[in-house]
Amino acid sequence: MPACELHALQKENVDSRKSLNTEFAACVNSPPPALPAEVVKVVFDELALIATQPYEYVPDVLLGPRSSYMDHVRFQKGLTLVCKSWWDLATRVLYERIVIRRMGQIPALARTLSATDAGYNFGSLVKHITLHECAILKPFSDVVLEHLRIVLRHCTTLQSFSMVPHYNYRGRAWYGLGSALDNNWMALETIRNVLQTGRAETLRHLELSVQTESRTAIVELYHLLSQTTQLLSLKLVPFPCGREYEAYNEFTAPQMLTLPSLNDLQISMEGYNLYEWIASSWQLPNLTFLTFLDFYGHISLPFLAAHGGQLIYLHCYPSSSEHAASWHGMHVTQHGFDQLADVAPMLEHLVVCKAASDILRDFRKADRPLVHLRHLDVWVPHVAGLTRQRVMEESFEGYDDAPGSDREKFPALGENVRFLSHRVHGHSDLPKICHPSALSQSDEVRALYVRDVCVVQTSWCVWANEVPARIRDEPGSDTADSDEEEDPEFVAGDDEEDKTSWCSEDASDHGSETGSLDGMAEDSHVMLREDKVTENGTSHQALLEQWDLEEIYRVREYLVRDGR
Repeated sequence: MPACELHALQKENVDSRKSLNTEFAACVNSPPPALPAEVVKVVFDELALIATQPYEYVPDVLLGPRSSYMDHVRFQKGLTLVCKSWWDLATRVLYERIVIRRMGQIPALARTLSATDAGYNFGSLVKHITLHECAILKPFSDVVLEHLRIVLRHCTTLQSFSMVPHYNYRGRAWYGLGSALDNNWMALETIRNVLQTGRAETLRHLELSVQTESRTAIVELYHLLSQTTQLLSLKLVPFPCGREYEAYNEFTAPQMLTLPSLNDLQISMEGYNLYEWIASSWQLPNLTFLTFLDFYGHISLPFLAAHGGQLIYLHCYPSSSEHAASWHGMHVTQHGFDQLADVAPMLEHLVVCKAASDILRDFRKADRPLVHLRHLDVWVPHVAGLTRQRVMEESFEGYDDAPGSDREKFPALGENVRFLSHRVHGHSDLPKICHPSALSQSDEVRALYVRDVCVVQTSWCVWANEVPARIRDEPGSDTADSDEEEDPEFVAGDDEEDKTSWCSEDASDHGSETGSLDGMAEDSHVMLREDKVTENGTSHQALLEQWDLEEIYRVREYLVRDGR
């Protein structure tokens, strides 16, 4: 081969290699294409990284910083640190549902939402706010309320507001002279003024504690609800006000209230005044889900006559598992069930704390059939030894053999009777969370978490599969005063972590250093409950009344002077 041809081939080979190297280097040095934000969000949801339902966890402070709820919060915070492309979506999820458990979190959240140097509108991300057993102390009540107004003012797209009172608020032993707890914090007048600062008209879900026998509370509730024209669900639980009883006929109830969009109502049967006002003066044209909290054994036919025309779900929720067990075991006559077809003809799902056989006998006595009834749930004291066959035998025991019991009074029910165990009692939405339609086949088994308890759902029973995680250490117990660092599995947090954050799980361990108003003292695992106070007298060093008030006032003056 001539030398010139050989030289030409060598040059062509070199040029070809250079071209390949250039193309390969461009592929290596160029960043991979980024996934669109919509795709990343779908991946998050499909992998169940974020889509955790609020009923799954118990956010109690007393469970400590290593509870399943705090693990979930830490996981959400960690997602914001994965990469820049994840930060925006993870931040949206982190701020979408906020649970305030300590008084000091309110001013911390207000500072975060009010910050202008971040270049990001965090307030627009907040969709749900829950104040869960948040104790408010009198010396700081005004300051905390002002910060709560700031929070709601910035949450322009708020859809849900829930207030679960601290368990010590519910005990009258804490109403004594010198109590550090501010009872006025729970007054509806206060809550209405706070919500008016925000966007009450955008609320879709509302949960409040109501002084059910107080005319003032009823009037304030009227003014508040008259602004929530788009409300979809409402839960009203009783709150002891410590005032004298006001007879319903001694004052004129507020005028007619119309909630055109409300389809889910949960109301306690303990407050007669509130109960009668709703029955006589509310218009609920689209109400389809109704739960009677603190059910005492008798269906209110006037209430159902006023609002039961479109009901498809009725839940008679007992005040406690012991109460429900007594009703179920004594087979006490409970009035009204034989007239359900007259006041709630569209009913499809009924939940009771009465023996299923007794309920079916009531249906047999009825003049009209419940033609749409498809599901019957029964609260039972225990489920040990139960099988599907046993449930059917107990439900229809002696019914089919009785004359005239051909099941024509409930033609669509079939054998869709289900028992609910009291071990998972504590969530009034349990029948909806474990709805029968969640199972596609009769032999299917579903497992999920409800309030830190693993719940097993079948077509014939719903029961707890493990001991509930909600454990409150008693004073003097082996675990009450134990130091976390002595636990071999304890992992210390990063010293550089921001412990002033509203979502910081370590704030309870460093209360005096965070600038929190309450010093996070209510996070202590050594807590005295009302029953312990009444049993042991007043010689307790853990009472809120015996805290160092000089130190409290000093911290408050410092915060006010600092402009917080």
